[in-house]
Amino acid sequence: MRSSPTRATSRSRSGNCAACNAKPPAGSARIGGLRQVPSTRWRKTQARIAALHTAVANARRDGLHKLTTRLVRTHGTIVLETLHVAGMLRNKRLARHIAGVGWGELRRQIEYKSQWAGTRVHCADRWYPSSKTCSGCGVVKTKLRLSERTFRCDECGLVLDRDLNAARNLAGLAEQVIEVIGGTSSPSLRGRR
Repeated sequence: MRSSPTRATSRSRSGNCAACNAKPPAGSARIGGLRQVPSTRWRKTQARIAALHTAVANARRDGLHKLTTRLVRTHGTIVLETLHVAGMLRNKRLARHIAGVGWGELRRQIEYKSQWAGTRVHCADRWYPSSKTCSGCGVVKTKLRLSERTFRCDECGLVLDRDLNAARNLAGLAEQVIEVIGGTSSPSLRGRR
């Protein structure tokens, strides 16, 4: 039987691998063992990924600034709903979409830009039933599932898109508050001039 050719190994006489006993290369950290030095291709890929993330963040920020500027310049009164975002983030199906929108930043920008422009901003209470209330007759539904995208009133027969119905209710709420003395207080609306 022929013996296989011997390979040159870098093992010392004690049986330990020479690479295991060597110091880590400069610039790399030692976390539980040796850490591989990042390759040039990996670094370039990470730089490309970082550039893409920056571009997406800048596009979102730019879009929010343009939207809020347009809203403040074209409308004299803006009504915002105070939403329970932390509770909405618990919904696995919606969490990623809600987190990427930046509702807190949208509200912050609208508030400070409205002070510059002299626009009124009203924040509807979290518990105000803007989606459940019929904008035609004012009847409040007891339950309205999120999957129901069309609002159907059982009393007056109004059929309307759910979001349009909520927008009409919020606009009506703002008009009620403006008619109240001072125009800034209501049990279901906190407002600022």
